[in-house]
Amino acid sequence: MLLTYAFTIIITSAWLIKLALTSPFSLLTLSKSIRRTPFDIPILLYLASHVLSTIFSLDTHTSIWGYYSRFHEGLLSTISYIILYYAAVSNLKRRDVINLIFSSFISGAIVSVWGALEHFGHSPSCLLITGKFNVDCWVQDVKNRVFATLGQPNWLAAYLDILILISLGFFLNIKNQKSNISRAITNNSITNNLFLLLPPLFFAALLFTKSRSGILGLIAGLAILLGSYLALNIRKINIKPLLTKPLVTLIASTALLILWFGLPFSQIEHYSIENFLAKKTAAPSSPSPLAPRPYIDIGISESGDIRKIVWQGALKIWQRYPVFGSGVETFAYAYYLDRPVGHNMVSEWDFLYNKAHNEFLNILATTGTVGMLAYLSLIGIYSWWFLKHLHTNNSITNNSFLTSSLFAAYVSILVTNFFGFSVVIIGLFFFLIPAFSLILNQPETEPTQSSPKSGLAMKQFSNVTIWRWLVISSILLISSILLINLAKMWRADKAYAYGKNLDSVNQYVPAFSFLNSAVNTSPGEPTFRDELAHNESVIALALFEQASGSAQEKINQTIPGTNLSAATLGQKAIADSDKVISISPNVLQFWKTRTKLFYNLAQINQQYLNKSLQSIEKAVSLAPTDAKVHYNYGLILGQSGDLQNAIKIMQETTKLKPDYADAYYALGLYFDQLGQKDKAREQMEYMLSHIGADARAQKWLEENK
Repeated sequence: MLLTYAFTIIITSAWLIKLALTSPFSLLTLSKSIRRTPFDIPILLYLASHVLSTIFSLDTHTSIWGYYSRFHEGLLSTISYIILYYAAVSNLKRRDVINLIFSSFISGAIVSVWGALEHFGHSPSCLLITGKFNVDCWVQDVKNRVFATLGQPNWLAAYLDILILISLGFFLNIKNQKSNISRAITNNSITNNLFLLLPPLFFAALLFTKSRSGILGLIAGLAILLGSYLALNIRKINIKPLLTKPLVTLIASTALLILWFGLPFSQIEHYSIENFLAKKTAAPSSPSPLAPRPYIDIGISESGDIRKIVWQGALKIWQRYPVFGSGVETFAYAYYLDRPVGHNMVSEWDFLYNKAHNEFLNILATTGTVGMLAYLSLIGIYSWWFLKHLHTNNSITNNSFLTSSLFAAYVSILVTNFFGFSVVIIGLFFFLIPAFSLILNQPETEPTQSSPKSGLAMKQFSNVTIWRWLVISSILLISSILLINLAKMWRADKAYAYGKNLDSVNQYVPAFSFLNSAVNTSPGEPTFRDELAHNESVIALALFEQASGSAQEKINQTIPGTNLSAATLGQKAIADSDKVISISPNVLQFWKTRTKLFYNLAQINQQYLNKSLQSIEKAVSLAPTDAKVHYNYGLILGQSGDLQNAIKIMQETTKLKPDYADAYYALGLYFDQLGQKDKAREQMEYMLSHIGADARAQKWLEENK
């Protein structure tokens, strides 16, 4: 997203400088330079809904910037997409759009080859990271479900759907001799061959993602393309002109790919040639350990079942905040207030869900009825425009197949978004596809041979007044400042990533310098400061435990080569956590960190245990159905000596998650501490009979016969 911000700043600056050079610069001039389009009202309504949702948000910081690590769909990213939309329709010509789409094909081809290599066990990412051309650097089963450079198979699939459908539009347009675009590229044999190779390449990579939503999105898009062809030829339906050798080759290659690699649906995925050959080459020896299976087949909950639960939670959020929603991009915070209890019983019960895994429900939950209506109006107006175009079959450009393919790609976005959520590249296409459709179907006047463009430009440049130079200088200064701040954000993010990774492997002292650098570079980002606060509390405790001497001597122990003592780090951790909570008081994760922070400090000074208890109580209020939060609440109550309430909370925890072995074990220990051996034994026996083998419970029962 930071790269998108950078391009938005550069493009906007260039646009403004162009205005300053060619006409008196003013708000009126700027307004006149923005092309009016049929989508203006829904776009403005969509923007207004996001502004209002941000004002009434659970967390304003997140609503402005977007959820950390994604940033996509925050208020600023939405503004960026809208600016890019208007920059496109106001400045680009048909040839510019074709060039942009061609560049998308090139990048898509690189990504597709990247994914294909992953499928066959050779990840370029691993080659770059570890120097080994294999897939060992990935925790995920990347051979089974590739994601190339996009981070997740479904995101790659959504991206490939768009490229497949638009490349098919180019392919069909080449066959349409009346098309302006066809006349421009038909005589290029390289281009003709390119559009014969690209769709199969993209489709192969799509199959390697094993994304069901991606396949469904493609089917929907192909249905739109077929329907468009029938509509354009309603008077004389004749498929014979299309059944050329290239098209037959394209269809045959697609069918062969499906037969060889299969489709990702449980009823038919095992009948592929690839699967048959894999079984045939397996040694038919005596029973041996089963080969690793895809993660969707090893007892992990079906993704559709998890989606249903998350969707229920999204609807509950909308019921709680029906008008403007919980706030742009605040699903991760609002969901826990209304998280269905059933979520505790799926395999991903303790995962953080920052999206509804349905773009429509995500928008409904976070921007409310107002935002949802604005979103649907944007989709509806573009759909209406396309149907109108299809009906009139614009004779000025007659690029109907390409326009249809753009709309088909747009529909594929809606389908994949229904089963997932949008990411940056999909968000860009969501706004730019309507822009491209308008540009391809607007009249253009070709420049005459006698137009001395360069001479005219030089004349305009030489006639620039001092006032215009001041305007241009101001634009350059502001854009430079914004780009410098973006660079700082990138450096801070990089330092944070290093620090967090070091924290994850218990390298807290080296992590401290990176996290401290991230906070100093970007002091307004609470996520950085939250991680730093936790890091400081861990180091403070480690210094205290490793030191020798009296308690006072231990607390004054410093990190070698610094003046940072356990006492100083402890106070700094508290101050950083206070700052985080003041910025984002409704973020569950920050209260969890605060709980751990005070628990660590309580090992140094027992008075902090009460602060830890207060923090976990706040966390429980933000996540009343989260079993793990309740479990930690019970542990801290037990640590504080309040065994009666600890037992009560643990019993509530087991009701929230009946298969929570840790909670039953803690409950048994608390009963044991109160001398209630029978009740303790009951918990241990329940663990073994209802949950499964557990060495802890078995050991307790043997010791307490």
